[in-house]
Parts: sequence; structure tokens; C-alpha cells
Amino acid sequence: MIKEKIKVNNRNYNVTINEQTQMYAMRLRRLYQQSYSDVDSFDEVSSEISSTVSNLLKHAVSPEVKEDDMDGVIQQLLKMYEKAAKK
Repeated sequence: MIKEKIKVNNRNYNVTINEQTQMYAMRLRRLYQQSYSDVDSFDEVSSEISSTVSNLLKHAVSPEVKEDDMDGVIQQLLKMYEKAAKK
């Protein structure tokens, strides 16, 4: 389990990467790759991306992420996941 504090737009968030949140992050990366490689399935994939993002933020980050911060938080979560996966 990895715990870190991140800062996005001058707001602090506590992040916990565990087995469950790693699975969400891995799924999100795969969905992003699928959406780029298969533009025709974008509508289907985008709803799955939205659901996965919601689950990832719900289980990995506290306090609740402000809408303005979502992109930055997701980017940092994915970087943390990639770093953890390399170990």
C-alpha cells in the first residue's frame, strides 16, 4: 500500500494506492488506450472511463476531489500507479 499527499490547484489530497485502486488505475489506462486506438467505440468507452474515474477517485483520494482538480488528480494517480507497477 502506498500513501502520499498530492497538491492540485493549491488543494491538498491524501492518496492511497492499494490493490483495488491499482486495478482501477490499470483499467483506466487500458480504456484510455482503447479510446485512442478505436475511435468508433468512443461513446461506449467514455461511459466506462467515467465510471472507472469515479470509482478510482472514491476509493483512492480524500477529501472528495473538486471538479476543477479532477484532471490533475487523475494524472498524478496514474503516475503513482506507473511508478508502483515498475517496482
